[in-house]
Amino acid sequence: MAWLMMSALLSLAAAGICLRLAGIGQREGQAERSDTLADGARGDRHRQVAAREARLMGSGRVIWRRQTRGRPWLAELALILRQAGFIGTRAQLHLLLSVALVVFGVFSGGVLYALQGGQGWWPALTTGLAFAALAAVGAWIWVKRARRSRVARLDEEADMVIQVTRMLWESGMTLEGVLRGLIRNLDDSCPESVRELRLILLRIEAGQAREEVLEEQSAIQASEGLEDLLKLLAQISSSGGGARRAMLDLSHRLRDRRRMRIQEAVSRLSGQMSLVMMVFLFPALLIVLAGPAVINLGGMLQSLGN
Repeated sequence: MAWLMMSALLSLAAAGICLRLAGIGQREGQAERSDTLADGARGDRHRQVAAREARLMGSGRVIWRRQTRGRPWLAELALILRQAGFIGTRAQLHLLLSVALVVFGVFSGGVLYALQGGQGWWPALTTGLAFAALAAVGAWIWVKRARRSRVARLDEEADMVIQVTRMLWESGMTLEGVLRGLIRNLDDSCPESVRELRLILLRIEAGQAREEVLEEQSAIQASEGLEDLLKLLAQISSSGGGARRAMLDLSHRLRDRRRMRIQEAVSRLSGQMSLVMMVFLFPALLIVLAGPAVINLGGMLQSLGN
């Protein structure tokens, strides 16, 4: 039993280390941005952060393409992790390793708990597997919640990104200049969108075609606003033409979608409130209104019986 307890503790400690390594890229980026504001060397710091994020991105696209041919479920998992903010194979492997260690630690703890309860090895292993399954389900729920949270932040940032993009484009800048302006001006107010735009700019500066980069990045986005913006930039970059009208139409569409989502949320909330009122308020109201009549009727029936 001692080795089970020791393995559980070591697994949880290793999982904490891996989670720290998985988030080290984003934390270093935030620290470097604060140092940039203090020192006044914003451009150099941004390039360093961008280089680190480019290394995090690594060969993720190649891995996705290879795994999609033979293992689509693994490609789907990598895409979900990427949409949750774990960009690059290194961050994703650190996260998966930490989750595996946590699951193993919970399994060891379940086996130890069953053995201390006087059960045999087979029931103890069954208990450990049940605990491990619950831990795996909890980890999956956490990843999905992180993905929804990041997508919600990207949706909130989309309107501001579109408006600033329209103003920069009308000033006569190229696509690279627009991306640099967005990264420089929206670094603090739209950090998630700037992170995606920085990766796009790095790939374009590395020599890849603009349309290919924008289309590939739009295909892996879960945010509708950022996906539409990248598709629009790819179309404008390939065919040319004015972007002012297209940007305005896209901004109006996003506002209409947001208004519809708010209306749906209000409709669901009104239905939930009606259910709460029926369950809690209606019985209390019935007691207040019908209580005296029921008491009088009972007294009348008792007097008639006597």
